[in-house]
Amino acid sequence: MGLIDRLLLREILQTLFIIVLVLALVLFSSTLVRYLGKAASGVLSADILLLVVGLELVRATGLIIPPAFFFSVLWVLGRMHRDSEIVALEAAGFSQARLSRSIMLVAFPLAVLVTVLVMELLPWARGSVDRLKAEQANTADISGVRPGRFSEFRRGGLVVYTERLGPDGSRLEGVFVQDRQQGRLGLVTAEGAFQTTDLETGERFVILTDGHRYEGTPGALDYSVGSFEQYAIRIPTLGLGVFKRRQSAKPWRALLASGTPRDWAEFQFRLSMPLALLGFAILAVPLARSSPRSSIYGRISIAVLIYFTFMNLQRLAEQWLQTGSIPAWLGMWWLPLVMLVVAGLMVLLDSNWFSVHWRRRLAWRASD
Repeated sequence: MGLIDRLLLREILQTLFIIVLVLALVLFSSTLVRYLGKAASGVLSADILLLVVGLELVRATGLIIPPAFFFSVLWVLGRMHRDSEIVALEAAGFSQARLSRSIMLVAFPLAVLVTVLVMELLPWARGSVDRLKAEQANTADISGVRPGRFSEFRRGGLVVYTERLGPDGSRLEGVFVQDRQQGRLGLVTAEGAFQTTDLETGERFVILTDGHRYEGTPGALDYSVGSFEQYAIRIPTLGLGVFKRRQSAKPWRALLASGTPRDWAEFQFRLSMPLALLGFAILAVPLARSSPRSSIYGRISIAVLIYFTFMNLQRLAEQWLQTGSIPAWLGMWWLPLVMLVVAGLMVLLDSNWFSVHWRRRLAWRASD
């Protein structure tokens, strides 16, 4: 690896790190706000809030590296074109093909990293998030209960209402609970409530204090009314049969072994991410070309348009695979080929050969 290669490697990786960091912070903030709303309504426990947000960030890491690498290469090469550094390199014999080779020295290791992220970490993170959400759907956490609102847990099996929170924020005061157990509906009113965990079994309980319980149908013979100093409601855990794995949470080996259109489309989508990174690397070299001392952004607007066009085509190809509109062997392989064709056209348009032939054609028409 030569001096120019090391220079490009350092500049691109530094810019890539900054772009990935910014995208990760934006993603983390938006995901945190979204799950904070769920935690406030009691749908998600505050204890696992940061864990779920972190897993969502891990899941998206392999998806944000390709566009981040694309725009980092555009930024670095665009700056070098503006500062006439590329002109100096070309005068020294450093051609566009040699520049592309230097970019690919960075792109290939990143493509391997993205492959590992989307094939291994993405399904693991998605499966972990889905499992945590499924567990929360069948468990209660009174830390998410807010005064003056009915909070629903266990798919409606447990409804909690409280008038106010205690001084420490972990205890409820003036509590009304509707609890359905074994088909029987029970209503409980209590002066207070708090949550605790059995250290021996690990099971969680909601402890109601100083209240009354009404169970059964009013007017029936089995209707009962009782008073208590403490009344414990066990929070059930998730049954293994409830959890269902989605396509995005399946390991890539299971997707290949399945062979169904939806599983094959998911596998092709994951595979398209490292291929897209390589396509972006090749496309960024001619796309970053600009005149010296011009704007540092160069053709950034065209790059944004190309990126969003690629993303839309990627989603369309995934839908076509799921519905069988295109054959399975075609998959999404053609998307990087389209990017190569666009890169070739841009090289042709920027070449002296095209300019000379275009001027000759205009002169020939003018002479006629």
